[in-house]
This record gives sequence, structure tokens and C-alpha cells, in this order.
Amino acid sequence: IFEFHKIPSPNFATVWRGRMEHAHDIQFPVIVKPAREDGSIGIPFSAYVESIKELMTRIDELHAEFDTPVLVEEYIEGREIYVGVLGNKKAEALPPIELDLSKLPEGTPRIAGTEVKWERSTEAYKHTHPKVADDLDEKTVQLLQETALAAYQALGLRDYARIDFRLDKKKRPFVLEVNPNPYLLSTAELSLSFKHTGRNYTDLIGEIVKAAAERYGLTIQ
Repeated sequence: IFEFHKIPSPNFATVWRGRMEHAHDIQFPVIVKPAREDGSIGIPFSAYVESIKELMTRIDELHAEFDTPVLVEEYIEGREIYVGVLGNKKAEALPPIELDLSKLPEGTPRIAGTEVKWERSTEAYKHTHPKVADDLDEKTVQLLQETALAAYQALGLRDYARIDFRLDKKKRPFVLEVNPNPYLLSTAELSLSFKHTGRNYTDLIGEIVKAAAERYGLTIQ
């Protein structure tokens, strides 16, 4: 779908029980992860691999643990950027948020892995936080937001979503993931981005409810 709509994303391959179901001409390093999980489940730091031997080992581990196809995705060196989208016919792309991976322990790959998201006792979890990416130039912000809207519309999403990017050293955005139901905690990335527009958390929930109601011809007062 992304190729058809000319939306940039990393080259990838899918593997299931020794059979390659789809493949680009990918290069190491790569990220190896289960194709049907969420929230960085199955993506520890060991998901970053640099050799055929590591790749085959990781594929076997994932098949055994998750019994699902494996996604092998070319690693994009760069910044982890999230762009929230709200609405339907007149969808709005919110200000970019960065998950700052610069303070990860030395020697660990710069990925938002299991340790970063879930393992509270680790240094990776303690030193990784989302922030408004207010150092990006206007042209880059516009490109991120336009690409986020294109991905949102190409996949037929509605009401709200979050588009996850890698922004490489040349400021080119690559879509890593489209999340149709991102966290709605008041401290989560979508809320942080929305608040940066001058609105509050209650407004955010109201916008989502309003968008959903309008699809059914309902009016929210």
C-alpha cells in the first residue's frame, strides 16, 4: 500500500517457517520483530542484528515464542519521531514528538525496544522520554505531517491515530508503523502533542468522540 502511494518506509522481508513471503533487497543492520504484535512486544535490543547468523537465530526465537510471521526490516539510523493525526474528512496532523533515544546506555542500539517501553528497572527505561521536537525546521515538520496524513488516508484510518517515523540524517522521514489506537493517557505522546497546540486533555478526548459521532450523523454538544 505504501509503495503504491509513494509513502517512504524501510525495505523489508517477511519470513514464516523458513519461507520468505515477501522481500526487498535489504541490507544489514536490520530489525527483526514479530509481524503481529504491538507496543514493542518481541522487540528487545537483540532485535537489532548485523549478520546472517544473528538473523537466523532471532527468526527461530520469534517463531518459537510467538508462532507468527517475522518481519525483517532495514534499520534506519536517525531520530524516532511520532506524529498524531485527528479527524476524518479534515484530518489534522499534530506537532511532531520525539522519543529521545540519545541517552540509552553505550553499546545499545537506538531503538524503542521492550527495555525502553516496559522494563522500569532498566537504565534504558529511566533515561528515555518523549518530548516535543521543537528543534525541527518548518520544512521538515511540514514533510512529517504531510507524510503522516498520507499514511493515515492510505490505510483508511479514522478518528485518531499515531504515525511512527525514523527521520534519517538527511531529514528524510520513513514510516515505521501506523498505530490506529495509540495510548490515550494524559502523559502519552498523542496527548503531549495535542497540548502543544494550546488545547488540553479534555479537549483531545472531546475531539475524538466528536469525530466518531459525526461518522454516525450524531452531534455532540
